[in-house]
Amino acid sequence: MAKLKGNKTYRHRQNPQEKEFHDKFIKFCSYSSGTFEQVSMPTDDEGRIKEYLTKREKEIMISTIQWLGSPVGQSFLNDCGFKLKD
Repeated sequence: MAKLKGNKTYRHRQNPQEKEFHDKFIKFCSYSSGTFEQVSMPTDDEGRIKEYLTKREKEIMISTIQWLGSPVGQSFLNDCGFKLKD
């Protein structure tokens, strides 16, 4: 299976924080273990995934996380009371 990535990854060079958010989220959601779906989809009482995301849905999810690393995304997080550690 090809490695998934978010949209507009060309922006990673211009904004390393977007790349950091993107890469950390992908690492957090190890595709091979099904963790990606467990982050976003309902599971039963035993932790088994009830539904699976499409490739497009995964790309949208990754892109949203990447966006949080952008200046606009950072402004949104700041407005919500979140600050990045230095």
